[in-house]
Amino acid sequence: MKKLGTFAGVFTPTILTILGVIMYLRLGWVVGNAGFGGALIIIILAKMITVTTGLSIAAIATNTRVGAGGSYALISRSLGLEAGSAVGIPLYLSQTLGGAMYISGFTEAWIALFPVHDPVIVGVSVLILVLGVSLLGAQFAMRTQYVIMFVIAASLVSFFSATGVATPHIVFWGDFPQAPFWAVFAIFFPAVTGIEAGAAMSGDLKDSKKSLPLGMLSAIAVSFVIYVAVAYYLDRLASPAALVSNTTIMIDISRWRLVVAAGVLGATLSSALGSVVGAPRTLMAMGSDKVIPFFKLFAKKSRAGEPVYSIIFTATGILISLLLGDLNTIAPLLTMFFLITYATINIAVALQLGIGIPSFRPRFKVHISIPIIGFLWAMVVMFMVNPIFAVVAWLMIISAYLVQVKRGLQAPWGDVRSGMFLAMAEWSARQSEKLQSHPKTWKPNIMVPVEDPLSWHLRMDFLRDIVFPSGTLRLFSVKIATESVNSIIRSFSNRLFGRGPETKAHSAERNLKENQLLTLAKPLQDEDLLVTTSVIECRHFLEGISITAQVMRSMYFAPNIMFFSMSNDRGKDARLEDMIAIAVREKMGIIVYAQHQKNALGNKETLNVWLRRSSPNKDLAILMAIQLNRNWNGQLRFITVVAGNDYVDRARGAQERLIDRARLPISTETVILVGNFKNVLNQAPTADLNIFGISNELDGDTMHDLMAAVNTSCLFVKDSGDESMVV
Repeated sequence: MKKLGTFAGVFTPTILTILGVIMYLRLGWVVGNAGFGGALIIIILAKMITVTTGLSIAAIATNTRVGAGGSYALISRSLGLEAGSAVGIPLYLSQTLGGAMYISGFTEAWIALFPVHDPVIVGVSVLILVLGVSLLGAQFAMRTQYVIMFVIAASLVSFFSATGVATPHIVFWGDFPQAPFWAVFAIFFPAVTGIEAGAAMSGDLKDSKKSLPLGMLSAIAVSFVIYVAVAYYLDRLASPAALVSNTTIMIDISRWRLVVAAGVLGATLSSALGSVVGAPRTLMAMGSDKVIPFFKLFAKKSRAGEPVYSIIFTATGILISLLLGDLNTIAPLLTMFFLITYATINIAVALQLGIGIPSFRPRFKVHISIPIIGFLWAMVVMFMVNPIFAVVAWLMIISAYLVQVKRGLQAPWGDVRSGMFLAMAEWSARQSEKLQSHPKTWKPNIMVPVEDPLSWHLRMDFLRDIVFPSGTLRLFSVKIATESVNSIIRSFSNRLFGRGPETKAHSAERNLKENQLLTLAKPLQDEDLLVTTSVIECRHFLEGISITAQVMRSMYFAPNIMFFSMSNDRGKDARLEDMIAIAVREKMGIIVYAQHQKNALGNKETLNVWLRRSSPNKDLAILMAIQLNRNWNGQLRFITVVAGNDYVDRARGAQERLIDRARLPISTETVILVGNFKNVLNQAPTADLNIFGISNELDGDTMHDLMAAVNTSCLFVKDSGDESMVV
């Protein structure tokens, strides 16, 4: 299909939609209510929104290929499918209501000329006419608009040549006899929304990057001059009473009445045609992106490339709107929907300019203040026009956005959301670096060395219970490099330049481990937990842990706990002790999880926390117990061992004070055992998990002995010194 240029594809539909039904049938009413000065202010305030939005659209259009769908495409490719679809629906409704408004205006003008005709028959006939023309294709529809443009130009010549008697003075500020200022503004605003007519044709343009900014901005400038001139002449040639009572006054006071009548009919007809051509393309684009029900049907095209089903559906919507409302009813609704769309377009551009991503480098550059002004002014106007409807409209959009987020839509293109959140995170990180770290802000950020990902599935649920809902996990594994130095260099060179079978085998092994880690992380990521994975290459597993710990501790959002899993093979105890030593050297908290071979974590209900007087590890032990108890919703129990009965009351008092200071549940139990620590271990109440502190003398053998004595899974912890359970 032959593509359209700037004049045919953008300027013509834009200027014809702007110089449409509102100019001919409502601008006189606006001037009659507001006076020329008030009308001028209304025109300028309305143009502020469309100028800033037009500049924003121009910036996006010169940065990326817009494609079919106009403003919907702009938003969805900037803020994501979820935001695009949430705003795309009111955008489509506004385009459909616009078609109804233009046909309603045509009918009003026609009935003024031929009062004997039935308005319903006239409106339906016009709808059938524009439907037939639109089905013939966008190219044919654009060609018909050249004739209409000539007729409109002739009608303006006729109007400015009027021979009526000029009023003695200009009314700079009217009395607003029929409506207050913002109600008048709402009736007028659809007059300036023609930029959507050009933007909706973006998929049919030869070069949207060139045509959209040039066509839209030139149409906005030309139409502004025409509107100001028409408002001035209306105020000069008719009294306020005549302007508010006669909606076809432009016809009545012009030199050649029939020429202006033809202009009214032609303008409204062309605007209706623009809506019936543009709105289905928005619907088709949403169907292609699968964001609406029956998307396959609406995404279908004819052999000529026309969205036939979308056109028919749109025509049905226009027919319903025609039967339910008139021009004054439809215009304020149209205003609200367009304001929502324009606000979203402007904020999309402001975000891309604000976060400074290199990919946003439009050929048409705008200052960040322009989209910000456009967004804020559109929001202000929405609430000035109708605050209740504005709130309802935004709630509907937010609800639609949340529904689309829940659907988990995936788009083949990127959007700025990740860059936006990254910029926010970087800013937050910089600010946090300026502030001294405090235990009040502590949360479990855990790094986990995973030697064999295939054996870790049972431990992931436990890790989830430790960090949920706001902690983080950094899973990493080590690929042992067995090659010599020269062969490592040669292997790296091969990987860099993509040569040799050695590269493929090496990459396959690494990719396999990376995929295994991703599989471990996915269930937790699905719960919106921050879980990252990485694989590093080192000569030894311990070396990999040491390097990773050093690197991660120097990063933003550094981990504060090292998590280890204790093997039942006592031959690995020495390596576990070495790993603990690495974590101590890096000043990290330590967790060693020893899982019972048979019972695992039992019912995940009861926790025993073993505390001794002046324990250096009680803070991390209690914080871990709090996290687990929060997610298990079970029973928390403190256990202390004392040498004799004389110390029981003192120990119980200390436990109760600790429970109070740590703001623990009132259901927390206190247990005091009397005797030697190792001898009374088996006297402790049954639990699903026992938590012990790691003393400086504690070794692998001791941990195995403790686990065997309590006959449950155990958690051994060691404070880093940065934790506090009383803040």
